[in-house]
Amino acid sequence: MKITKIIIIFLVACLTVVIGDMKQAISNSNPIVEAQAQSQPQPIPMSLPVKARVILKDGDSRSGKLTEINSQHLTITRDGSNGKEAIANITRIEFDGDIWWPTSTGYIVIRGNEVEMKGKPRRFQVQMDGLEWENTEKGIAKIKPEALVGVDDRKGIPRTMRNIIKSRYIVSEIEFQPEQQIVIITATSHSREE
Repeated sequence: MKITKIIIIFLVACLTVVIGDMKQAISNSNPIVEAQAQSQPQPIPMSLPVKARVILKDGDSRSGKLTEINSQHLTITRDGSNGKEAIANITRIEFDGDIWWPTSTGYIVIRGNEVEMKGKPRRFQVQMDGLEWENTEKGIAKIKPEALVGVDDRKGIPRTMRNIIKSRYIVSEIEFQPEQQIVIITATSHSREE
């Protein structure tokens, strides 16, 4: 009789511990969901310097500020007027000049000597509609992770680029491969303290 009571008390205690652990696991499910969300690739932040030089296939070029880019054409703004150019006519765009940098209080302008280089330029192969503007006027954009074909001739997103914090990529050049509907963005990672 005593052994039966001991066994019953033991089983009730075990059951209480197991149920308690299950309740705690259910109530703490948010960190698991958050961890899974953090492991998902995030957009890759880009800044396009204010000066753009568009090199055309016939050797001619256009200069100004890039204010629109899509699979059909791009728009260069100069002295308040806009000029459109078909993507099929463009070889590449070269960037130079000041950069707008997002901060916790808005945006600031920085110059090349105010940023810290973090490695060599990377080449992002992106589907034509993969560059998404966050602020067109300030050249702030991001690469949608689902549109990234590869980096440096390797497929997929490198693990180090899955969640970029406190840095962004400064674009130096964009090349076009309209027949494959791909743009190749050459950019270097920079970081800056506010």
